[in-house]
Amino acid sequence: MDLSVAKQGGNTVEVRDYRKGNWTIEETMILIEAKKMDDERRMKRLGDGGERGKPAELRWKWVEDYCWKHECFRSQNQCNDKWDNLMRDFKKVREYEGRVAEMGGGERSYWRIEKNHRKEKNLPSNMLPQIYQALVAVTERKGLRVVGSSSGGLVQHLLPQPPEQPPVVKSPPGLPSYPLPQQTPPPEIPLPTATVDSETSHEYSESPAKRRKRREREGTSRRGGGTSLEEVGSAISRSASIIAEAIQSSEERGERRHKEMVSLHETRLRIEESKAEINRQGVHSLADAINKLANSILALASNTNQHPSPK
Repeated sequence: MDLSVAKQGGNTVEVRDYRKGNWTIEETMILIEAKKMDDERRMKRLGDGGERGKPAELRWKWVEDYCWKHECFRSQNQCNDKWDNLMRDFKKVREYEGRVAEMGGGERSYWRIEKNHRKEKNLPSNMLPQIYQALVAVTERKGLRVVGSSSGGLVQHLLPQPPEQPPVVKSPPGLPSYPLPQQTPPPEIPLPTATVDSETSHEYSESPAKRRKRREREGTSRRGGGTSLEEVGSAISRSASIIAEAIQSSEERGERRHKEMVSLHETRLRIEESKAEINRQGVHSLADAINKLANSILALASNTNQHPSPK
């Protein structure tokens, strides 16, 4: 793989030649490590707010740079698409393993069934154990919560706070100081732990382009809901008119075919009659010719008898 470097206006611009084709196991592990490092990097910068407004494209650019440093020559779009596919397959395997654990041995584990049986169960056929474990380490960290965001969840640690000391009221000189009775704090309501699913973490399930297309489809379906009955009625009327035209054209073709058959039969009868007439005329002509020949022979014979030859 060749890398070309061009200079424009004194600035060095690196032109990258991205690798195409299927991902290898090493490239996949590098991508997972890059996403893990990106999550940790964004968690560290959670306090100063430097990462809150950054779009997803810039974060995937950081992932691309990390992959290139570790000899995984893929573009940010390739990394984004591959991560979406990994998370989709990971979610299917994780849900299937959860069902197997609930059934208590009624189903075999994903890792014990053949590839064709995996396809029959609508499961990915080529998920590797090391990739699955690496995804588990990224998506299911202990003590992590999801802080809602449309462009991707930001996670933070819920650290236990030290108990507050009760205030001490100073008494006048000569009297001992007594602390106020400590008030029992109200019980804390546990926050629901967000799992990294497609419904809660858009970063792990859909890319920005896919979310935009999904919103466009939803908007189109909402706009077209009011006119669905009209569209159905117009479609039925069009279908009825098409069927009527087809029946009418079929009847016209049948009538034309009948007329053609009658005309053909009449033509055949005329031809047969003309043949019969020709035969009759031929027989009459032949009889006339024979009669004329016979008369000529008889006349010749009578002339011969009347004028005998001299001896």
